[in-house]
Amino acid sequence: MLRALLIGLLLCGIVLASPADQSSKDWKQFRTNTLALGLLDEQVDGTLAACRSKGLSLDEVQELFSPVYAAKAESLPVDCVFLKIEEGLAKGVSWKSVRVAGEQRLESLRTANQMIMQARKQRGGQHAHLVSHTCLALESGLSVEALNSLFSRPGRFRYGRLIHTVEAGESLKLAGLSDEHTLLIMNECLDRELTGAEVFRVVDVISSGLRNGADFEVLHATLWTAAD
Repeated sequence: MLRALLIGLLLCGIVLASPADQSSKDWKQFRTNTLALGLLDEQVDGTLAACRSKGLSLDEVQELFSPVYAAKAESLPVDCVFLKIEEGLAKGVSWKSVRVAGEQRLESLRTANQMIMQARKQRGGQHAHLVSHTCLALESGLSVEALNSLFSRPGRFRYGRLIHTVEAGESLKLAGLSDEHTLLIMNECLDRELTGAEVFRVVDVISSGLRNGADFEVLHATLWTAAD
C-alpha cells in the first residue's frame, strides 16, 4: 500500500513538472524552456544574444531569468517581468542588478494581483492585462491605498474601463499629480464611463496643463465643462 502510494506521488511529480521547471543542460534547452513560457522567438533570441555577448554563463542567465520563471509558476504576466530584464540589459546594467530589478517587478505584480483578486475574487479574461498596468502604476508611485480604493468601488467590475483608468493613473502620477488628485480623476473617468480615447484626452489635458504651470484646481474646474 505504502509502496503504491509513493509510486503514485512520484508519477504526480513527473506530470506536474513542466519543461520550464527543469534546470537546462545547454543553451538550446534553455531557449526551448524559455519559449515554453509564452514569449516570442525574437524576444528570447535577442535577449539571449545580449546575455552571451556580455559573457554570461548559462548558470548566470538561468539565475537572471528566475523571476520570469517564477511569474509563470504563479500565473502572473511573464512578459511584464521579461521586459524589465530586456530593458536592463539594453541599458548596460550589470546582470545581478538586472536580476534585482526583475525581482522587484515580480513583487509589484504579486501586489497588483493580490489587490485585484481581493476585489474581483476570480480571474476575468483581461486579468493579466490589468495586473500589468496596476504593477506599472505602483512603480510610478501610485499608492496601494489609492488603487485599493479604486478597485473596491461599488458596482460592476469592468476590466476594459479599469485598464484604461489605471493606465491614466500611472501617467498622471508620473506627471506629478498627488495620489488624492490622481484618484479623483480616475474615479471621475469611471463615473462618466469614458472610452479609452476619452480617458487619454483627459490625461493629455491635465499633463500638458501641469507642464505649463497651471494649478490642478484650475484645470479640474474646467475639465468637464464641455461634457456637462
